[in-house]
Amino acid sequence: MRNSQTSTKGGMSAHSRRSKARLLTASAAIAAALVVMVACNDITHLEQSNPGQLGPGVFSPENADLIVNSSRGDFECAYNQYIVGSGLFVDELANAISRTENFDHDRRTITPDEPYGTSDCTAQQFPGIYTPLSVARASNDTAVAHLQGWTDAQVPDRHALIGVASTYAGFSLTMLGESMCSAAINLGPELQPPQIFAEAMLRFDTAVVEATAAGDDATLHLALLGRARTELDLNNSADAAADAALIPPGFEVDIDHDASASRRVNLVYVHTRQAAFSSVDTSIINRDTTDHDPRIAVTNSLTLGSDGFTTIWYANKDASSTSVQALAKYSEAQLIIAENDANTSNLGGAVTIINALRSANGQGTFAPPTLTQPVVMAEIVEQRRREFFLEGHRLGDLRRLNLPMSPAVGAPYVSGGSYGAQSCFPLPNVERVNNPNI
Repeated sequence: MRNSQTSTKGGMSAHSRRSKARLLTASAAIAAALVVMVACNDITHLEQSNPGQLGPGVFSPENADLIVNSSRGDFECAYNQYIVGSGLFVDELANAISRTENFDHDRRTITPDEPYGTSDCTAQQFPGIYTPLSVARASNDTAVAHLQGWTDAQVPDRHALIGVASTYAGFSLTMLGESMCSAAINLGPELQPPQIFAEAMLRFDTAVVEATAAGDDATLHLALLGRARTELDLNNSADAAADAALIPPGFEVDIDHDASASRRVNLVYVHTRQAAFSSVDTSIINRDTTDHDPRIAVTNSLTLGSDGFTTIWYANKDASSTSVQALAKYSEAQLIIAENDANTSNLGGAVTIINALRSANGQGTFAPPTLTQPVVMAEIVEQRRREFFLEGHRLGDLRRLNLPMSPAVGAPYVSGGSYGAQSCFPLPNVERVNNPNI
């Protein structure tokens, strides 16, 4: 039995393989639950600035591995929510349930009082964005703060643990920056996406230093790829490509799921198979029927959602309650390099990467009549859409590259009204009303 729910491939983490007896005791399980419960309560209700204020009984050196595993679990749950919440907002999933909040989410007409801002990691029908990611950021930052106050004698693997927690704090912030119009940290001032990405960079920088010191290649590569993603968000493709070039072939970090725990069940499966809350978007269905790319393979369930007219299609990659979800992988690094190649007129280098991905997934060779930067960039965008389908990248790509929203703004929405112009989630009122610095 392992306490981490992150599985790794390509020679991955020693931490996910460690087995420490104290992490298997009942008291440790209770402590982990307390970390999660109190952290969620603090962020949602904004009662405290530090979700780690649980007292010295839990936050002590002998519980260091437990604290980091729990904090990592907060991120994994947030990522599960984020995939569905962002996928419904853009063109990966389509709503199939007759509820006003679901309509608003799907047609991009969200108000700041709606569940994306307050739903926690137990939510299923209304996925949370702001609270789960804020909890994950806070709990991992809290773990780092405690670890930095302890010594190597107290926690022999202290540097490795700081690297892990800093990495997941960084990913939490990157996803906040990619999805939110603005956000706040620990009841601080309202931050715009570039400021949020800058905070993420600080965490990834720490993770790279600490993982290097610990000789933890798995965490190092995850932090480097997270930093590359964030550098791309900051429009710095050269530095992003330099970090991406350090990612070895075969690298992948997956989030595992568990059917026996509601916060750990694959939420895409719940939405599209178990509860019929949503369906795969028609734009993906049409692509699959054209070339049968396994990355976007879908199946018609032959059932309708509760709206009475939406046929439920589900993604084959999320066909069970325990299907893993990729957080980071080698192909992302390659596409980051390809994007920098396109930006620096190395179109041949970009095409080589594109065709390697196309060949691996049953697509023909990319050989346009005229090889230009816009043509190559359009194919990179398409490959990213396929490679990272339901992996939490699409909303960030739409915003970063200023891609047109689909369906178009003003197009009629099937359940009434029309599609809105929102391209990000507004700062929720739970933060705006209760944060004294906003």
